[in-house]
Amino acid sequence: MNTKRILFLLLAAGALLFAACTEKIKPVTIDSSLLVGKWCATDITTEYWRFDADGNGETWDVSDDVQEGEGTRFNWTTEMDQLQIDLYGEMGQHVYYDWTVTQQSQDSLTFKDIYSNYRTFVRQ
Repeated sequence: MNTKRILFLLLAAGALLFAACTEKIKPVTIDSSLLVGKWCATDITTEYWRFDADGNGETWDVSDDVQEGEGTRFNWTTEMDQLQIDLYGEMGQHVYYDWTVTQQSQDSLTFKDIYSNYRTFVRQ
C-alpha cells in the first residue's frame, strides 16, 4: 500500500470512531417539572434541596440543626442541560451555582459542577 492510501484509511477510521462516540454523548435537556420537589444528596445524606414550581427553592442541612422552612432561599432557572441557582446568603450576598445535569429521572438527579465534581440527589 502506498502512503496516501494508509493515510486515507487512518483518517476514515478516526472519523468513524469520532462519529460513533459523539452519537452516544447527548446532552440532557432538563425537564423542569421533574425537578420540582424535595431532593436529598446521596453523598451528604443530611443535605436537602427543594425546588418549587415558581422558580424558587430552599436548601438546608439537618446536621446543622436546620429544618425545612429555616434554610437558605434561592431562585433557579434551567436552559437545556444547565441548572442555574442564585442562593441568598444571610448577609444579603448572592452565591451562584451553575450545574450541568448529566442524568435526570423521576427519582434521581445527577449533575456536574464547574470543577467537574459529580453529585447525585434522590427524590424524597
